[in-house]
Amino acid sequence: MVFVTGLVALYTSHRCAIYAMAVFSLFGCALALGLGGVGVLPAQLFLAFFALRAFNLVGGKKLADAVALDKPGFWLLCTCLWGVAGAIVLPRLLSGATLVFPVDRSSKEILLRPLGPVSGNLSQTIYCISDVVVYCCMYAFLQCRGVYRTLANSIFLLTFLDVIAALLDITSHAAGIDMLSVVKTAQFADLTGVEMGGLVRISGTFSETSAFSGFTLPLFIFCLTLWLVGYRPRLAGALAAAAGTLLLLSTSGTAYVGLGAYLVILLVSRPGLIARAAIVRKQRMLAISACAGVLVVLYVILFLPGVVSALGDFVDTAILSKAGSDSGVERMGWNAQGITNFVDTYGIGVGLGSIRASSFLVVVLASLGVVGVFCYGLFLAMSLLTPVPAHYPFTERAVCYAARHSMIAALIVASASAGVFELGASFYIFAAAAGALLPRVPRRVPGRDKWVARGGHE
Repeated sequence: MVFVTGLVALYTSHRCAIYAMAVFSLFGCALALGLGGVGVLPAQLFLAFFALRAFNLVGGKKLADAVALDKPGFWLLCTCLWGVAGAIVLPRLLSGATLVFPVDRSSKEILLRPLGPVSGNLSQTIYCISDVVVYCCMYAFLQCRGVYRTLANSIFLLTFLDVIAALLDITSHAAGIDMLSVVKTAQFADLTGVEMGGLVRISGTFSETSAFSGFTLPLFIFCLTLWLVGYRPRLAGALAAAAGTLLLLSTSGTAYVGLGAYLVILLVSRPGLIARAAIVRKQRMLAISACAGVLVVLYVILFLPGVVSALGDFVDTAILSKAGSDSGVERMGWNAQGITNFVDTYGIGVGLGSIRASSFLVVVLASLGVVGVFCYGLFLAMSLLTPVPAHYPFTERAVCYAARHSMIAALIVASASAGVFELGASFYIFAAAAGALLPRVPRRVPGRDKWVARGGHE
């Protein structure tokens, strides 16, 4: 299927390639190809066709422009180069210098071991290079006319399929069958079909509910943000409502923490810079949500006291007692050891893929050290904090703004639960859209004695 889709995308439109890359990112628990101890996922296998289509469309110069010195991609490339070099050199150079919880497919248990080369160094290196290729290709595509609209439509399609997969997961659990087992062939621990408080822990096409939540939350935020700014509000609003409802029903502590943390970002966000009507829409949404929440809480407290007790137990199990559970204690131990690894190596890091943690922040700090934190931090800062240029059409500005908020949502959930550096192809697709709009740059017109403004699209 991947090869057929790749050939179609290679010899047809680049829009087909964008749709395919978005859809294949949904199958994060499916094995498309096995290469020894490294499993290749559908999105990674399709990346070869994605890159060829980008090269055929814009050429190598446009692809290289994504990592030019004044672009966010330059710092992503620096992060990748440092990570790849560290994955090769540091586990050997610092062998035995500290104890780590390794990312190693040859070991079924996660135990403290002396630092040394493991399979995670190879797999995370491949994933890191793939992420840079995804970013460069998507950045190059976005320089073509109408691709921002195509990207928005592809994310809408991806969100719809994600919602359908979640509904199939709920239905198959109720029916006592596993309809999604055909897309869960990778070598991950399968934690599907588990219940909490009488509700099935929704996992969709992923191996566990936290992975589903980490993938779905950025899609929900993307659709919600586009609804706020008024871009295809009916479709974006319907998809946001469906995805948000499933996140609330997922019983995932990751989803609840991510939604709560993003609410703070939403309160201080300024969608009015994209569309003036977004200010009123945001105020109405917050007011209606607050009033409805208060009314529901009062009704439940006054007339359904049994529900209050059940909800209290559920919240305590899903969030409050999470840190004290066996899983929570284990994951906190991973993070503490990651900080110890950073200190033991004097800020150099232990190498990409050498450790497992339970927070993306700890992974970057312990694996890539001070240099990696600096480079990746600049990549994120340039992608997220540069003002959205006002001279672009509404579609480009709206999608760029929504992509930035999706990145923030992904970083929130990754900081709460991610165990490795890999954030997925969808994150770097959003990152490309977030940083592809260039501010006005003056250039001199040959034969004229005046300067004109130039944007990113020519």
